[in-house]
Amino acid sequence: MLHAAMAHERAVFSRTTTSRTTASQVHASALNGWDGLVDPAIVPEIHALRDALPCDISRPSIPLAEFVRFSESVVARARDVSIPWAAGMQFDLATLGGALGEPVLGATRVGSALRRLVDLFVVLQDCTEMALDREEGMASVSYRILDPDIWPRHHDAMFTLGIVAQILRRGTRGSLDKVEFVFEAEAHEMRGPIGKVLNAPCTFGGDTNQIRFPAALLDLALPVERATNDLSVVNRAIVEHRRRTPLVERLAQVVWRDMNCRPIEQDRIAREIGMSSRTMRRKLADEGSSFQEVLDECRMRQALFEFRTRPDLSIAEIALRLGYAEHSNFTRAFHRWSGVSPQAWRARMDKTAH
Repeated sequence: MLHAAMAHERAVFSRTTTSRTTASQVHASALNGWDGLVDPAIVPEIHALRDALPCDISRPSIPLAEFVRFSESVVARARDVSIPWAAGMQFDLATLGGALGEPVLGATRVGSALRRLVDLFVVLQDCTEMALDREEGMASVSYRILDPDIWPRHHDAMFTLGIVAQILRRGTRGSLDKVEFVFEAEAHEMRGPIGKVLNAPCTFGGDTNQIRFPAALLDLALPVERATNDLSVVNRAIVEHRRRTPLVERLAQVVWRDMNCRPIEQDRIAREIGMSSRTMRRKLADEGSSFQEVLDECRMRQALFEFRTRPDLSIAEIALRLGYAEHSNFTRAFHRWSGVSPQAWRARMDKTAH
């Protein structure tokens, strides 16, 4: 029934707004090694899942939504929640993005390797935020998919944090003491005892997926497995990725990233993207859009995500998360988008789900 409700929601959504963004992609190297971790009896099923993924011939990438669905399906069919974590922990870092992971293996310190991974991630996976932070003796790497249309998205986080943990473990020579985890999903949505798999404290229902660890680990030396320290290939890949990404998509990703964190200010975002507000408005017009249209669509899609994933929040709380100072403004805007009030939409969703 839940899948039927989500399908109904998407159908209605497609009639209420026209998305100007293209499907988010992930580099196909993310599929490496998964089938070697499952029971041989279901390997053909995993091969079928993988082979059914549509691949971009011009770029070795697959739709991010399909990869996320793949990770969820592997766990469901294998009935083993540890597979994405093991896939990340055993992933050949040199094959990230083809051969773009070489500089990660060339780093001499844990902090440098993690920074290179974070910088590289924009090329590996669209519409995703990955960040390395340090505060009060603790450091963290956070990861979340920004696209609100992709849900559930639980086990891809296990995979990505497994890659981060692999780097930490290389620095500690095997130990992962005093490490903590946070996940967007609730515990019951993860299909298994995540805490036992990770052997670490876990918190659920967060705004992001995160691995926290003592900041002192950042300074640990790494065994250098690759001689290369040349970042030019990665830097060129980042520049090329930004060049070919439409401005509407780049803007939408920043809006989703900042929503519920900071004010959505046109001038600041334009500076971050690397242009003046006037230039950004002109380029958006060339793409048939405007700043306000992108902001409105992002808020609409994020509102549907909040309804779907946070049924405990009030309409006023959701309005605040979307950046509205008054929930009445959100109610009016939502009615313009959908033709019904947010209360009526949520009630319809609840009725369809049950």
